Amino acid sequence: MSFRSILCIYGGAPFERNALNTVMTLARQFTAEARFLHISAALDIYSEPYSLALYGLAISGDMDVGESIAQGNDARRNLAQDEVMAAAKAHGIPFCRRDCLGTAAPIAQAVFCPVTARAKDCIPAAGRLADLIVIARERADAHADLSGILCGLFDTARPVLVVPEQDGVVATPTYEAGAVIAWDGSLPATRALYNALPLLRNAKQIQVICIRNPKASSDFNRFDDIAHWLDLHSLPAHVARIESDAESVPETILRKALAFQAEYIVMGAYGHSHIGQMLLGGATNQILKHSAMPILLSH
Repeated sequence: MSFRSILCIYGGAPFERNALNTVMTLARQFTAEARFLHISAALDIYSEPYSLALYGLAISGDMDVGESIAQGNDARRNLAQDEVMAAAKAHGIPFCRRDCLGTAAPIAQAVFCPVTARAKDCIPAAGRLADLIVIARERADAHADLSGILCGLFDTARPVLVVPEQDGVVATPTYEAGAVIAWDGSLPATRALYNALPLLRNAKQIQVICIRNPKASSDFNRFDDIAHWLDLHSLPAHVARIESDAESVPETILRKALAFQAEYIVMGAYGHSHIGQMLLGGATNQILKHSAMPILLSH
């Protein structure tokens, strides 16, 4: 198992540069095709009232709606393409542009794939043919749009690596230092653990944070089991155990990951209703909101 096809949702915004750098690093490590999906907005994505307002301006001669949107799309697309080209050159990776997604090639390369479509339509189509999806996250914005992350998690059956911005600093990740695994024995956590194997094989040290629910009817020794499973994969790990109601689980995971000097966290996402968690909060949302390090999520 390896990451041979990596998809990055990339719009060219400053906060996405850490994700851009991350994808280039992983493409070199795994000899992977890195596909940068740039999504331009089509006119029909706008709500009916807004569309009517734009249409009214166009009729009055104040603006050309189609031309204005096309110019904005072109400017953003060209900026994003230039940044991908520059990053590919800096990492020594060949670059090409492709107006369709195509298939993976047996060499490390960066492919810029511009599309004009709704994100909810093109992210699933592209993501299902990728081994890993990388999405940037505005760490400082508590109300940042999660739709792309949710679409990747729930509509592709692929792991999603969420890469936050770091206060304007472009990080240089290696993904070879330390990793933290948040483990509670759930199905999402199991999928995340398996999906993370290609990354974990490169980690010099691994810490497993086992989250025990004291209200559970029984403890089936899953903490020792996960250490044994990792050892079978030649991945020796230190296991730390916490009680889920002893303190906030998200705070504990983040605090231990920082103390461990981990480069990234592996965890299951939205073990319960993601709609409920979006409305009420939850471990996944809290860690997404506050983590200063990348998070590999699976649902």
